[in-house]
Amino acid sequence: DEESPERLLKVVHDKRTMEKLLQVMELINADLHKIVRYVLTQIWRAKEIFDQEGIEGPGHAIPGHKLARLISLFMCGDLSQVAVLVPIIRRVTSGGGLDVVKVKELLRQHAEAYDEWAPEIDRIIRWAAIMLDPMVPPQMVVEHEVPPLSEVRRHAARFRDIPSARELYDRIQDKPQLPLEVSF
Repeated sequence: DEESPERLLKVVHDKRTMEKLLQVMELINADLHKIVRYVLTQIWRAKEIFDQEGIEGPGHAIPGHKLARLISLFMCGDLSQVAVLVPIIRRVTSGGGLDVVKVKELLRQHAEAYDEWAPEIDRIIRWAAIMLDPMVPPQMVVEHEVPPLSEVRRHAARFRDIPSARELYDRIQDKPQLPLEVSF
């Protein structure tokens, strides 16, 4: 299928095709070219890291230590930050929320464009913190008096010829010799 995600990923990962696209983009808009080149470079880096680590799908990155390895490799190119990342990941997965201070500190140390994009990065981190923070479950709504539908005036006409459960039980008790199905 020409529009499938797998097909699109194959095109994006084809460096020769993307280089041609980047050359055309540079002729049209130098700023856009710079942004797209950076994004593509990061995508290619991520693919190389995933291939190195044997990541074929999201399930392969689930253990916290494996995720810390991937983030450390992507962020700084080595495994030096795994020990710092594991507690952050454990805190999120245990329901304690994102440690915003530690995440910002890591990004400040390892992201080249942090100072240039500080407000945007701060907004993204705060958004992530909201998404990953623990939530208080909503209070259950309990209705104290819920009449049967047959007693609600607007539905009463529908139940006029249908016996109530009480009437059924009374009829059955009046006829103890009534044969019932074995499966009943």
